[in-house]
Amino acid sequence: MGRYDCIVLYNTAILPETGGTREKIYPANLIRQEVGAVEESLRAAGFSPYVLSVDFFSRELVQAISRISPKFVFNLCEEMNGDPELEMCVAGMLDILSIPYTGSGPLALGLALNKYRVKQILRATGIPSARGLLSAPGQPLNLRGVRFPVIVKPVHEDASLGINQDSVCYDAAALEKQVAYIHEVFSQEALVEEYLDGREFNISLMGNGKVRVLAISEIDFSGLPEGQPRIVSYRAKWDEDSEMYRGTIPICPARILKRLENRIKELALRSYQCIGCRDYARVDMRTDARGNLYVLEVNPNPDLSPHAGFARAAEANGLSYADVVLEISQLALERGAKVPSAAYVFH
Repeated sequence: MGRYDCIVLYNTAILPETGGTREKIYPANLIRQEVGAVEESLRAAGFSPYVLSVDFFSRELVQAISRISPKFVFNLCEEMNGDPELEMCVAGMLDILSIPYTGSGPLALGLALNKYRVKQILRATGIPSARGLLSAPGQPLNLRGVRFPVIVKPVHEDASLGINQDSVCYDAAALEKQVAYIHEVFSQEALVEEYLDGREFNISLMGNGKVRVLAISEIDFSGLPEGQPRIVSYRAKWDEDSEMYRGTIPICPARILKRLENRIKELALRSYQCIGCRDYARVDMRTDARGNLYVLEVNPNPDLSPHAGFARAAEANGLSYADVVLEISQLALERGAKVPSAAYVFH
């Protein structure tokens, strides 16, 4: 093994289709475009990265990382052992090894994967978030206080998994059917949330301390087929041949009034700090029919592919893709300068 000064760590796509799911595997699900792009950017900046693909925790993984002894790890792991909820454990492992890494720490990564818990924390700190409730498998659905329409999501998934054309429910029968779908297919609680039928914004942020809010992006739903809910469903995100994908076009920078722009940036920054994000993250928001803003979720590990939303927002701010990779890497290196050397040797 040659001399490397950093590691690009990522998980390969393990996407077995669950029986009864309406979310199929599409080619875009299987391609990790950001891995090669990050490696190339690091090499261009003078680093010598080692690209390490992992699927499972193992002694060999710890030994491999320890042997390389990198200055930092560019962490692109989104799951481990086939479980997105173990994403936080990769960061925890690197913390134990005293190796600096890019992105948020274990607490923020684990917290953000629980949409309901994020909602509670945001609301407790005065950040507006849509009202919602949890429905657990095997428990009767309590409809008291529910105001239709609502949207139903798995509480512990990302990448819009579990969100489809039936997710927006206009009556109790449709709601019960969609909640049952989440329980049966995803084996987890269903988040039932008021549906905000307004505009949708994605806000990318970078930095620590003095955090930079990048250009705001808005989803243009005008191209969706008639009768389709105005949401970014799983197909809209991943099925590049679908009408849903073609009908949800991001506009960056968004064409909005300055007052709305300032309010969006304020809420995005507060949400970023509230959940404990660092280095980079994305915050999603929607407005209701009256134009009131609500935070939908906070993503501390957004897609860093060259053509994804984060890179698009950075470009609108005058940052090249290489600039983004280098700045994120520098934040990890600065953290590493403050951390003592690892105290343990793994054999």
